[in-house]
Formats: sequence, C-alpha cells, structure tokens
Amino acid sequence: MFALEDRYMKMPGLYGFWTALFIANLAVLGHDTTTGASRDFNLYTSLLSTLYCGVASWNTIYGTKKPSSMLMMVGPVHQYSFWLLLAYYRGAVYGGHPLGVLNVVYTVVVGAFSLDMMVKTWYVSVYPKVYLDYVEDGVEDGVEDGVEDGL
Repeated sequence: MFALEDRYMKMPGLYGFWTALFIANLAVLGHDTTTGASRDFNLYTSLLSTLYCGVASWNTIYGTKKPSSMLMMVGPVHQYSFWLLLAYYRGAVYGGHPLGVLNVVYTVVVGAFSLDMMVKTWYVSVYPKVYLDYVEDGVEDGVEDGVEDGL
C-alpha cells in the first residue's frame, strides 16, 4: 500500500517532485502579473505545501524515516486546505493566464495525492497496528534499504 512513496519514489523522488513544482510556481508567480483569486489561491496553497519540507526533514532525522509517514502527517493539512480554499474561491482560480493554468496542474496533482491520502489515512485510522508493524519491520537500527548514515 505504501510502496510508491517508500520503495519507488522514496524521499529524494518526492522532494525532487516538490522542488520541480516549487521552481515552476516561483517562475510563474514572478512573471505573471495576474491579481485576485488566482494569485491568492496559488500563494496560500503553495505556502501550505512548504510544510512537506519541514516535516520531511523532521521525519528523516527523528521519525520513522518512511516517506509514507511524512505524507500522512502533512498530506491532510495541505490537501484538505487546498480543497477548502478552492471551494472558498468557488473555482474562480483558473484561466488562460499562466497562474490559472498552473492552478489547473496543481488541482490535478493534489487530486491524485488526495485520493491516495484519503485511502491511506483511513486505513491507518482503522488499522494503526498494521502500519506501526510495517514501519518497525522496515526500519532497523537507522538502516533503510541498505543505506546508512544518510548516503
């Protein structure tokens, strides 16, 4: 259930994906002069997405070292806030301008991650011991997938 983030993408893949989106967003915000709902929505949801960086570092240093743990901690905050803000703006955040298009891209990305997050957070809410056993079996003595000392 957690193979995509824990076995395949891992933290570098997820962090790289977030960084690519961040750089695209920074470029669009710096270039597009659009004001109003599109810009505000983009800024608020992008600011919320920076929580992933802090929790990813905390989880890597002090936590389970599993990307799935980070996604289950931050995902609900970012993604549910995204949908609340989209409802607040009544969808008036899209358009043919670069920010409007980027908001469409973000909606698709957050939509996919939200479906995944909802299944996993509900599963862990109903079966917490299964996830705790999974984490305990996958991380031993600070070694994960044969990688030691953060290499």
